[in-house]
Amino acid sequence: MIVRKLMVLVFLQVSVSGAAKYAGEFLSVGAGARGLGMGGAFCAVVDDASSGYWNPSSLFRLRNQQVQLMHSERFGGLVKYDYMGYGRSDGETGLGAGLYRTAIGDIPNTNNLEWYDTGSDGVFGEDGAGVPGDAGDDDYDPASNPDGTEGNNEWDPGEEIIYDESRITYESAVDWALYLSWSRSLNERLSVGASTKLISRNLMGYSAFGLGLDIGARYDLSGAFSAGINLQDVFGTHLFWNNGASESILPTVKAGAAIKWPVSKFATLVTVAMDGDFRFEGRKYSAQYNFAGVSLDTHLGMEFLVKETVALRLGSSEGSMTAGTGIGFGLFGRRVMLDYAYLGHDVLENTHRISLGVDF
Repeated sequence: MIVRKLMVLVFLQVSVSGAAKYAGEFLSVGAGARGLGMGGAFCAVVDDASSGYWNPSSLFRLRNQQVQLMHSERFGGLVKYDYMGYGRSDGETGLGAGLYRTAIGDIPNTNNLEWYDTGSDGVFGEDGAGVPGDAGDDDYDPASNPDGTEGNNEWDPGEEIIYDESRITYESAVDWALYLSWSRSLNERLSVGASTKLISRNLMGYSAFGLGLDIGARYDLSGAFSAGINLQDVFGTHLFWNNGASESILPTVKAGAAIKWPVSKFATLVTVAMDGDFRFEGRKYSAQYNFAGVSLDTHLGMEFLVKETVALRLGSSEGSMTAGTGIGFGLFGRRVMLDYAYLGHDVLENTHRISLGVDF
């Protein structure tokens, strides 16, 4: 379990060292099980309270008001992810807010473990003295490093760690993000919007705060085709840690397109969508595609909506399979949507998400 938690920590969190890559990784999870079941290909499809995340320009498409809640157990329950969103529209202008929380508990802190300060050869003995059994090569150099690495009060590769579980403490990492969003319909086809992001991070005793901005637009050529773009962290989002370190989340261009067509014989609406996330952080092996310092991750999705009541979804998120289902029904005069999304993973365990939306 300790190894698994450390793997997740490395996979999801960035050390407070000022690096730019992956600093905003916790903001890339998504909102609402509908879009996630479609592989995150939602930039040109979204029409609910999660618009503030996927593409704020779509908020005006809401029917009056909506509340959304989502809970996710990521990687076999090691990471808890929760989202709560609200949106409202008068048909021309949309307003919304979204609160996101990512939490990892019981992270082992091994900084207090002790070690045998033998030097990198792992054997006690004065460096360079030729003591039997001592290699005498612990980075020893009579001119530049006459003391070698033995007895330097630092852990060096090759030295034996004294494993005492009572000296291991368990801490947590919690990230918060608040999105405040606005959208406006400019005409029958074009809309624009923006989301301001307030970010708080807490990692094993350290804390950071930051502020960012997303700008989106959507164009509907007809009832069958739409295209959207969301410029995330458009001016760069800067995080400042309480230990003096800082991070920068570089801009991401999320672009998408979607096609819809009704199958009247089966009272079904079929939606096919595709998104691409273009990043400028110099990612190489962690991205699907990389060229000249620009990386690309793809999202593909399909939805079959039967009688505006039951939905089946399939997709691919950065090469990992997604699937989902949903059902809409009336309750106490309100429209209720219950959705589920699944995400597979090659290394860590699978992820399950469930969300609830209520119109009023």
